[in-house]
Amino acid sequence: MTFDELAEANEILLQEGPFTNALAALGILGATLGGAGQVQAKMPTPITQAVKQDLSYYEYIAPSEGKGKDGRPGYAYKDHKGYLTVGVGHLVLRNDRALKSVAGREYNDVVRGKRPLTDRQMEQLFNIDVKSKIKAAQSKIPKFNTYPQYVRNAIVDGFFRGDLSGSRDTLALINNGEFKVAAKEYLNHAGYKTSKADGTGVAGRMERNAAAFATFGGDVPTQPVTTNFYTVKPGDTLSKIAKQTSRSINDLIKVNRLSNPDKLQVGQRLSL
Repeated sequence: MTFDELAEANEILLQEGPFTNALAALGILGATLGGAGQVQAKMPTPITQAVKQDLSYYEYIAPSEGKGKDGRPGYAYKDHKGYLTVGVGHLVLRNDRALKSVAGREYNDVVRGKRPLTDRQMEQLFNIDVKSKIKAAQSKIPKFNTYPQYVRNAIVDGFFRGDLSGSRDTLALINNGEFKVAAKEYLNHAGYKTSKADGTGVAGRMERNAAAFATFGGDVPTQPVTTNFYTVKPGDTLSKIAKQTSRSINDLIKVNRLSNPDKLQVGQRLSL
């Protein structure tokens, strides 16, 4: 696929909505396998003063996003979905004005992977990208500017990757000041559950954000977030399973990556 084709695909992706592309994560907790086919994700322990220091958005988000691939910071690469990316999660578009403003005459070499962005250029590009995320957070969370920096970092990170901006329930809890409950609800997300199952870095990044919410709430929830499994029985349909398990059909499809929801196999195990 040519550069122009990759860039065009990225533009289509942006029009369709946010996506998750964390290459690594600074996770505070890990998942532990529980009994009887359960995966338990323990809620975060309180964030220490060292973690609660006033990091900039770049300092907070960049380490969990990665700055390139295969130990080559700044080089353009295809992410795990095949989209051309450079720097801190920046999707390269055709006639990419933001990237051109940063890379200058080296733009063509950068997008073709011949030359990397410098650390300074990566930070400049990130600061351009993050402005819209901050503005969106301020719009959806009226008290955003009153929160301490470590909470704002977690919120913006959630908007940067899309897992918070699209979660109405979590946003409602944050706006109601129920941060402890918001921490748990934030992890009740299809992308988080999929990442837990796949072992990708998305889960660790989301757990770090949840820890910030829980800590700001004054206490850390002690109840684990548990993902159960359902074993398909004769006569089961996805609609029937969704009703029995209080899950939506769309969540079941996403979490289990069902290519044909109408063809379930007896004995098949579905993550809830």
